[in-house]
Amino acid sequence: MSQPEPRPRALVAIVIYKCFSVGLLTCVAIGLFLTSKKYDSLFTFAEEYMMTGKREIIKAGLTQILSVSTTKMQLGAFVALVYAAVNGIEAIGLWNQKAWATILVVGIVGITIPVEIYEIIQKASIVKFVVFAINIAMFIYLLRHALAERQKHQK
Repeated sequence: MSQPEPRPRALVAIVIYKCFSVGLLTCVAIGLFLTSKKYDSLFTFAEEYMMTGKREIIKAGLTQILSVSTTKMQLGAFVALVYAAVNGIEAIGLWNQKAWATILVVGIVGITIPVEIYEIIQKASIVKFVVFAINIAMFIYLLRHALAERQKHQK
């Protein structure tokens, strides 16, 4: 019985990144669902706390949160959960070295690159640059991998 080929380090790194994304998106979804359920309590708390005028940062943050309707919060939570599920499926497929997973990741990352560029142009931040750089590296690696596999199967 032969040993399976070891997974390339870049592939392992991508799977870890995808798993991290699943965790982060799941936390965001849970936070949005909980916030939408406690919206009235949060609004009352914010009004009382903002009256004291203590911290402008908290006031600005709560104002931003409370300007979003509960419906939008719940929709955002649902979208985050769906995207977390897609990331989970991608991670499992990549870990098992499935061709469909490579194509799925390349397609999804390829679609989001123009959106990420637009967001960076609108309001640049270190986090956006880092995520963009990771996505570009992941896209290039998986695209090369997919093309190499295709050439191997054509011979």
